[in-house]
Amino acid sequence: MTSAELRQRFLNFFKERDHKVLPSSSLIPFGDPTLLFTSAGMVQFKPYFLGQANPPYPRATTCQKVFRAVDIDLVGTDGHHLTFFEMLGNFSFGDYFKEKAIPYAYEFLTKELRLEERRLWAGIHNDDDESFAIWVKTGIPAERIRRFGDEYNFWAAGPTGPCGPDSEIHYDWGEEYGCGRPDCGPNCEHCDRFLEVWNLVFMQWNRDASGKRTDLERKGIDTGMGLERITAVVNGYPTAHKPSDPKAPSGVFQSDLFQPLIRHWAEQTGRAYGSNPQTDISLKVLADHARGSTLLLADGVTPANDGRGYVLRRLIRRAMVHARRLGTAAHLYSGVQIVARVLGGVYPEARKSADEIQEVIRSEEERFSIALRQGTERLQGLLERGTLSPQDVFYLHDTLGFPVELTAELAAEQGVSVDTAAVERLMQEQRERGRAATGSFAAPLAGRATRFVGYDRLEVDSTITDIFPVAGDAGLADVFLHETPFYAERGGQTADTGWFSWDHQKAQVIDVQPQGAAIRHRVEISADRLKPGDRVHAEVDARRRQAIAVHHSATHLLHRALRDVLGEQATQAGSSVQPDYATFDFKFPRAMTPEELDRVSSLLNEKIRANLVRRIEELPLDQAIATGAVALFDEKYGDLVRVVSFGDWARELCGGTHVERTGEIGFALISSDRSIGAGVRRIEMRAGAAAGRQVREYERVLAQLGEELRAAPGELPARVAALQAEVKSLEKESANLRQRLAAGGTSQLEEVDVDGVRLLLQRVDAGEKDLLIFADHALSRANGNGVAIVVGGRNFAVKVASPLADRLPANDLVQAFRQVAGGKGGGRGPVGQGGGIDPERVGAAFKSVQEYVREHLGPLPGPPHKRDGGPQ
Repeated sequence: MTSAELRQRFLNFFKERDHKVLPSSSLIPFGDPTLLFTSAGMVQFKPYFLGQANPPYPRATTCQKVFRAVDIDLVGTDGHHLTFFEMLGNFSFGDYFKEKAIPYAYEFLTKELRLEERRLWAGIHNDDDESFAIWVKTGIPAERIRRFGDEYNFWAAGPTGPCGPDSEIHYDWGEEYGCGRPDCGPNCEHCDRFLEVWNLVFMQWNRDASGKRTDLERKGIDTGMGLERITAVVNGYPTAHKPSDPKAPSGVFQSDLFQPLIRHWAEQTGRAYGSNPQTDISLKVLADHARGSTLLLADGVTPANDGRGYVLRRLIRRAMVHARRLGTAAHLYSGVQIVARVLGGVYPEARKSADEIQEVIRSEEERFSIALRQGTERLQGLLERGTLSPQDVFYLHDTLGFPVELTAELAAEQGVSVDTAAVERLMQEQRERGRAATGSFAAPLAGRATRFVGYDRLEVDSTITDIFPVAGDAGLADVFLHETPFYAERGGQTADTGWFSWDHQKAQVIDVQPQGAAIRHRVEISADRLKPGDRVHAEVDARRRQAIAVHHSATHLLHRALRDVLGEQATQAGSSVQPDYATFDFKFPRAMTPEELDRVSSLLNEKIRANLVRRIEELPLDQAIATGAVALFDEKYGDLVRVVSFGDWARELCGGTHVERTGEIGFALISSDRSIGAGVRRIEMRAGAAAGRQVREYERVLAQLGEELRAAPGELPARVAALQAEVKSLEKESANLRQRLAAGGTSQLEEVDVDGVRLLLQRVDAGEKDLLIFADHALSRANGNGVAIVVGGRNFAVKVASPLADRLPANDLVQAFRQVAGGKGGGRGPVGQGGGIDPERVGAAFKSVQEYVREHLGPLPGPPHKRDGGPQ
């Protein structure tokens, strides 16, 4: 049974029982700062369980995208741990409770999926006698019901919020997969014979920050069953291994959700899946991490050094380690198009953004490749000694940029342990000097939080609380001050730079970062030239600070303008404020029209010219929100917040630096508006002097074009249009000549019949632009029922007969071809093209297309049907 059929059967089952079928929400929980990612199907329904909103329907069912990184180290080592997976769930908002949730689950598994009843076990909470009675009545005998404590049978969506006892359904793979102990059963610590497939959560309490539980106004049902796990169970892909066979089982990785990815990297690297345990682990890791990174990026997460972006960056870098083990031909980004093909029908954001996602991952891989190579080589040399000191691990992280968790993982594979606690202490010494200084660098004033005075002053005399060298660079030191005028990078605003001066000496401050309650200044100086207790004069680069303030204030005005023109749904999703430009990310489902962009620009500059006065207030969070201040849902705020207002128009919670009046901005120029992920767009803007420089550059280019085309600036559009018309006329004439050439060219034509569809491969001596013409003529030989692939040098084109285009999209065929032949490419509808292929692998690539057509060509999908057999 395919995963797609299983997914649909589940939703249909509950739809027939009066559940509203709803789409998956984003992997970024909206309006919920307590969660980093959507970790369960119930996340989008938390307001209903908490009584904060009235549910528009009493029952619901979903297939929810879920991301969890807690078990990332286990991915690939067994047959069931994943980071990204799909959670099938049914929900009740005060409608039904245990008395229906348990029978529904049992009926779906035993009647709809025809699983053997004897293989199903239940786990319940120690105190849950009610669930015990219902399970016995439903069909699971008492001897197959086990009781556990909070560790196994209590569930919550986060540290606070809805929670309650749960009941897990476990699938028994059989005694041959067990440990042989008489007490072996669900949650066995000695074997993986039993697989948890479904968790039924009985939401009945709300837990506050102190841990106190209060009864929910509406008791609810929240269930979750991993699509990947139930697909493995139904198809008989064991997630457990027999004691006699130490090889890690394929389990979920044997399903149609993963096999296209595993086959891709196996073919790309020549490493057959199933031939080597370590190779299998790397192939499984790549398959899982490709899915996770693709879906995270599709929902607007971008690589960063903290928060969600750090998790994504770690995912990509961990995949790179495993790709490197498979050989230089393996790259994580090459799996994006396959993920888009496999999951794009259910999550169209993955297919829509596939090209952009691929480029982001490619860029991340290129950025980290040097550090990975150097770190891996250095680590291997250290591991040959048989030990790895905390200082070694810290050096790899701080100097080479090699993640600590990767070092620990690679070391563990060779039987070498890492003292992570000691490494953490070293990192604390470097990163949190101001509040937790320890060891040889401790100083008399160490441990104090740094007081920031830079809103009002750009120069201050201050005392050094701590100073220490930067590992690997004797010419740099990290300095902590008692108080500082330097703004540390945060909230999207870049750090200040400037100078320290003392005793007729001067040193450049090149970076400033927050470290807990302290602020770290990276200074171009050797650490032995200053010591704790010394006094320095700290001076911010005032011109640079002003340029940053201009751009930061402009982003506030831009945000308000976007909301006024596009509606309140246009909310900020991120920003980067630099001295010479700013980017502003916002949530919006489509590109702005030229008219909308013009209105935003006009309103933005109108408010700049209005010379609105900046006002700063410190208010309790609730009061600030009540007064209309805009808060970012993903930010965590304290009880007291800083509110920045410009007149009565733009009002936001913000800790950054700003101009005193909007007139100081001068004017702002929007340079571009583009998509960076599903439902997230990015505006690039220049303001103040930077905007003036940009305008002068535009004027220079216009003048140069005018000279080249012998036209005044106002005449350029008409002149360019005339040239384009002339080019099109020449291209048409050239195309006619190529058409006549193609009509007579059938050299090196190979034809194959696959289930009644003619596949044609033609090699020609022609340029990239001519390949589609050859493809048209080759396809004419198939009488409306074929696929033509034409190769010219390192380029290729694909054309699909119209009646087949829905079932065999050209883009999918392009990806199947280039998975073997290499290169890049894409397509839309019946037409696709690509380039950069290896001509020597064209024959093998053509066979890959044949295999794809054989697997995917079939009758048009019909409604789900009942199976007449047991588990496959």
